[in-house]
Amino acid sequence: GNITRSVGDLEGAISAYRHALSLDHDFAAVRFDLARLLMRKSAWEDAERELLLALDTVPTYAEATMELAGLRRLTRRPREAVALLVELLQRDPYNFDALIALGETLLTMGRTVDADRAFTRVHRFDRTHTGAIFYHGVLAAGDKRYREAIASWQRVIALEPAGEFA
Repeated sequence: GNITRSVGDLEGAISAYRHALSLDHDFAAVRFDLARLLMRKSAWEDAERELLLALDTVPTYAEATMELAGLRRLTRRPREAVALLVELLQRDPYNFDALIALGETLLTMGRTVDADRAFTRVHRFDRTHTGAIFYHGVLAAGDKRYREAIASWQRVIALEPAGEFA
């Protein structure tokens, strides 16, 4: 499945992952990979089912929790995404990716003060975390503090020019 995916054959990879699951239905990592491919095809319900099954097998699977939260945010269910992320953060309060995802989700819900708390928490522990810096810029721009926003974004570019937030 991984090899087929790497050469761009999504259908072949999906088929290979499903075959692997027919041999071992509790293989959470395969369910996770399959769900990500299904998301690329916008097969939201199938992807969610695979992620839920992965989490049934390994309830502490942080990557699957993050992917499921992202899927729920994408399918306009931010409250469900927040609940997943809060549960993950209760287990691992220093999961910076989960804190950033929580902040992003709270932003989509219009809860800027709560989002700012999530980003500030990351920034407090890692002053160079590009996600936290980027979203501080977003919040500054939302408050019409454009110079501060631009300075934040320029810092992101300087820290990680090829990163997703640049």
